[in-house]
Amino acid sequence: MTPEEAYSIRLISDVKLNEIGLFHVETWIENEKYKSAIYLNKQRITFSGNESSPSYHDGFLYYVKGSRREAKLIRQRPYGELEEILSLGKIHKYVFHKDGILIIGEEKVKPSTYFVSDKLKYRFDGKGLFWTRQSLFLYNKELRKIISGNFDVTDIATNGNRVIISATRENDDYGLADIYEVDINTGELTRITQGEGNITAIAMNKDGKIAYLGHRKGKSPWAVREIIFPEEGKSFLCGNTCGNTVLSDLFDGVKEKIVYEGDQVITLGQVGGESHIYSVSDKVTKLTEGKLAVRGFDFKDGKLAYFYSTPEKPVILFYNGEVYDPNPNVKGLSPIEVKGEIEGWALVTNPSNPTILFIHGGPHMAYGYAYFIEFQFFASNGYNVIYANPSGSQGYGEEFAKACVGDWGGRDMKELINFVNEVKKKFNLTGKFGVTGGSYGGYMTNWIITQTDIFSAAISERSISNLVSMCGTSDIGFWFNAIEAGIDDPWSKDGIEKLMRMSPVYYVKNVKTPTMLIHGEVDYRCPIEQAEQFFIALKMNNVPTELVRYQGDGHEHARKGNPKNMIDRLKRKLEWFDKYLKS
Repeated sequence: MTPEEAYSIRLISDVKLNEIGLFHVETWIENEKYKSAIYLNKQRITFSGNESSPSYHDGFLYYVKGSRREAKLIRQRPYGELEEILSLGKIHKYVFHKDGILIIGEEKVKPSTYFVSDKLKYRFDGKGLFWTRQSLFLYNKELRKIISGNFDVTDIATNGNRVIISATRENDDYGLADIYEVDINTGELTRITQGEGNITAIAMNKDGKIAYLGHRKGKSPWAVREIIFPEEGKSFLCGNTCGNTVLSDLFDGVKEKIVYEGDQVITLGQVGGESHIYSVSDKVTKLTEGKLAVRGFDFKDGKLAYFYSTPEKPVILFYNGEVYDPNPNVKGLSPIEVKGEIEGWALVTNPSNPTILFIHGGPHMAYGYAYFIEFQFFASNGYNVIYANPSGSQGYGEEFAKACVGDWGGRDMKELINFVNEVKKKFNLTGKFGVTGGSYGGYMTNWIITQTDIFSAAISERSISNLVSMCGTSDIGFWFNAIEAGIDDPWSKDGIEKLMRMSPVYYVKNVKTPTMLIHGEVDYRCPIEQAEQFFIALKMNNVPTELVRYQGDGHEHARKGNPKNMIDRLKRKLEWFDKYLKS
């Protein structure tokens, strides 16, 4: 398999049920650019290559036609002319109300020659500097802004009369959100939620009852999420956490959602490496089964449509008892489950082949039963691929997810080393071992090579090397690093000392492993200075090393980066591992 072949797949990024059938959106890469199109009942109906977010209302097809600098809301009658009804810099979501169309969007702005901030959070990965924020608009013949400020409106729900939003109005610096009822005539907000917490998605049924996916546990990145009914004082857990944190490197860009119809909420839930659909009413009922990861769904009038991924198939769409596979000729290798101290998997191509340990990010995410382009690519090029969910991973309960807090590189590293030894013995692996990971996985890659020489090569992506400098340069580092390190003040003497002792660069003199560092030039989550520090330190200590900087890419460079860069990245990673693991 070549890198170009690895990225030649088609993906599904959205499904939407309506009275005329099922819309779905397909995404693919063509001529080194992302493309998307809308399908109705599996027949393509848009052809410009940049359409998404379909909906059907009052006999019209609505969808968003977007480019990097502009997003247009399009309306069209079947077989009729296209009508552009409004334009914004970005359109994140739109819903229909009796008084018009409510839109979460961003205005078109032209950056100035200077930027001034008086807040801790003034830029964000994938967005850059906050020249504009996500606001709430109402369209009825003309566009009117209803809710805006130095915060983001993150979701909206309505039954056509009552309107609620989620927004980071109270605690934007830390990304905490609340639900508000909106008076669309005056813009007045009435706060519904109490305390502090995270809100990922909101929903409302026809009777105006509301629910959301999230938690009220403050700044707790490890907290499990629930389906919460804030006006009824009820909450429910789906599996080990509601929602889906099962990772993949698919470029579909799916977003989490919930649907509230009648007396039930439809949501995703996760147990270990599986994510499934659950129904929540007076009890929780699991609706899907199997070794898979459901990535998106819709539910309307009692009908359910969803798409899922497996380790062998990038995406499968299921509706009305039928399956649709946009990649019928793609069949990846099946992993072997390795259940010991922690849950893990192995793609074994040959016991004598070299083996690569992949470490996931988060740290509160998880590997599981989803297709990984990179896993299949390396397996097809003569490598065994192994991966696991150490302490800190989501999907095994909140205590397990919290177990790495204050102990990055401690218990989780020991579990990963034990996992390597376990698979080595189980499958009689005789080749060399390499290690790679991104984000927290990049941190762990950097950390492991300062603590052990068992790996013959390493590739660290969008990594962390210095937790102190990251506090002042990352979009979330000023609070995230402190909480994850188990300290109150990252700028106190004790705080700085603990952060440094948890930083790989503190132990860089121990490194002997040839190491490639890969980073997006505009990564604001783990800024590129993290890779620069480690690279210079390795270079000055005569460790074989390279620093690869991808222009224009942020923290998502391996999942939704520039397609040309993603292809080049796989080529470079293969060359590095071939050089040090196959020689």
